[in-house]
Amino acid sequence: MKKIFTWALLLSGPWAWAQEPVQVPGVPVITDTVKQTEVVPTMPVTGNVHSQNALQITAAITGQLEFVAEPGTALAPGDVIVKMNTQALELQQAEQQALIKRATAQLNYLETTLRRQQDLVKAQSIAANAVEQSESQRDVAASDLEVAQLRLAQIQEQLERSVIKAQFHGVVSQRDRREGETVAAGTVLAAVTDMDNLEIRAQVPLRYAKFIQVGQSLDLFAHEINQQGVVKSLVPAGNNRNQSYELRLQFTNTHDLTIGQLVSVSVPMYQARSSLVVNQDALVLRENGTFVFKVSAANTVEQVSVKANENVGDLIAIDADLKAGDQVVIRGADNLQPGTAVEIKNSQG
Repeated sequence: MKKIFTWALLLSGPWAWAQEPVQVPGVPVITDTVKQTEVVPTMPVTGNVHSQNALQITAAITGQLEFVAEPGTALAPGDVIVKMNTQALELQQAEQQALIKRATAQLNYLETTLRRQQDLVKAQSIAANAVEQSESQRDVAASDLEVAQLRLAQIQEQLERSVIKAQFHGVVSQRDRREGETVAAGTVLAAVTDMDNLEIRAQVPLRYAKFIQVGQSLDLFAHEINQQGVVKSLVPAGNNRNQSYELRLQFTNTHDLTIGQLVSVSVPMYQARSSLVVNQDALVLRENGTFVFKVSAANTVEQVSVKANENVGDLIAIDADLKAGDQVVIRGADNLQPGTAVEIKNSQG
């Protein structure tokens, strides 16, 4: 009986073990910060890569072709693209040089005669009207010489234009005429394309063109490529049946885009507006709507209904009862319920 009483005292006395409450561990989650930023809704339009310097080569003079570079020929500045046969021009040049020589001799003779006659007039050996006639002949001869010199300059200019040289690094992309053909001035002979200086061209609907400004940066997308281009110009169409402008963008070709390649350009649909954005992984889609789980100061979660708007890269614009700086769960939200305790393992905010 004593033993039982003693054990009872021990169990009920001040030495009895204290029973501590059981601590339930919080659900491990990763969070991110709600941000306030400028959001621009965009839509993709298809564009193509073009050369900034794609030129048609035309004959500058009438004549027979002596040389036309083949398609695919790589060109450096100064390389010959087209050469005309200049034999006829060279003969005309030689003839004109002879005419100039004769006109110069005639002018010299008339000037000498005029000086002699002027001396005779002073000596009163001849009449003054004889001098006037010689002056008139001298002036006509001077004019003839000037005309002959101008004609020689025209021939020399034609000789210079008989050879067409490259103005930039490029490639002959087309040949329309061959050696031996006789062509008139203005005939298309070939085409040259600059492979280094490229731009992107895309057709933008008129209703969106007003939201695009020269110098503005726009996102470009191609296969496994994501970069930016800068608006160079917006060109109105001559016949605007398509109700569009041609958008031209400059870009740094770090991904080796080639002429003709298709790209997608993100163009703004509206003016920029301020909006809350969250990581897209924060959205939880359930039968009764779309939510995020906001983490409170006590490390419990609150379910907040959201309306998802535009994508902004990895973020998404939302309308919700949140503010910039709030923490929302982006990993581990699948089994959360309102009031669930969480343990933040990592925050990306």
